[in-house]
Amino acid sequence: MNQEDSQRLQQLFDRYYQGQATPAEEEELMRHIRSGQHDEAVESAMKRNWLQPTDPKPLFDASRSGDMLGSILASGRQRRHWHAGIWVRYAAVAAVLAVVAGLWVIRKGTFEKQVVSETIKNQDVPPGGNKALLTLADGKGIELDRVGSGLVARQGNTEISKQEDGLVVYNSRSTKAATAGFNKVSTPRGGQYRVQLPDGSKVWLNASSSIRFPSVFPASERRVEITGEAYFEVTKDKTRPFTVRFNGSEVQVLGTSFNVMAYADERVSKTTLVEGSVSISNKGERALLRPGQQAALLPGGQIETAFKPVDEAVAWKEGMFYFKNAGVKDVMRQLSRWYDVEVSYRGEVPVRRFTGMVSRNVNLSQIVGMLRYAGVNCSLGSGTIVVEP
Repeated sequence: MNQEDSQRLQQLFDRYYQGQATPAEEEELMRHIRSGQHDEAVESAMKRNWLQPTDPKPLFDASRSGDMLGSILASGRQRRHWHAGIWVRYAAVAAVLAVVAGLWVIRKGTFEKQVVSETIKNQDVPPGGNKALLTLADGKGIELDRVGSGLVARQGNTEISKQEDGLVVYNSRSTKAATAGFNKVSTPRGGQYRVQLPDGSKVWLNASSSIRFPSVFPASERRVEITGEAYFEVTKDKTRPFTVRFNGSEVQVLGTSFNVMAYADERVSKTTLVEGSVSISNKGERALLRPGQQAALLPGGQIETAFKPVDEAVAWKEGMFYFKNAGVKDVMRQLSRWYDVEVSYRGEVPVRRFTGMVSRNVNLSQIVGMLRYAGVNCSLGSGTIVVEP
């Protein structure tokens, strides 16, 4: 990058940081970031704005800011490849921009920085992790995060084992329905997990989610039921369609990758296709999705389809929160699930909208600090986020 281009990039970054960038300048900046051709210049600009703030009362001290930036940069370098060939450049930059710009707050008025209080630090909550309960066909429960690698259980001709990286794998030597019993893997709030089903398909479960499936898929079909949110990589098998049931709806595929978000406390269920094709049906309504499309199941049963950024739907799987024009309650529902905390609203809920990405691997106090920076009056109690006007 020549000196003129470097200066232009720094100018764009400065204007963005100060909240003065036009939509065209924001797009120009993001285009430079996504290209990956100017990583050193981008990192230099991030460090300049992050570690040398002009505000006399920065949100975090120099030592903590350095640690956070280093952690985010390191995690970003490890995430340059997104599943299914979708290239996401510099996820770290998105996370840093989200922090320095107050989660890219979309609101009128000025920013008021508020230093994280000692109360927040003392009541801190670590991020969630790999936790899940496996319930076998006979009702026996196994806490998967508490067992070591190796054989976990045996059901007829099916062996259930846990790999060193935590993946639980089902190995079946039969497709006879008589030998099958239904199993269930469920994650608590603050948990996530990965499972390889008897046909080789892989499932990622988000927090407060579950999947129910037979220990052996029959020769004619593959059917599973989920609650919450799950990402699927389905093994191709033209003789056995793969069906996912949730909230009275069905997604049918042969072999593909897609995400289903169907939490009971969300107004709309969403199915997002990454690659392949899926058919979604509900109460007589049916829609066929193409890669990049999302089907939203509305409360009345209607299905709306639209092209949506895939990275928005699957960011959780890559260790990120992705907020797009999200209100305070939308943000709090995600935080509640991942950090296993309650949310208490005292008085009128603040009107704020947030867009941006933030790592799911930081302590809750850091995100609460970002929200306070953005003008949301919230604090941490004992296992509770308190939101006030």
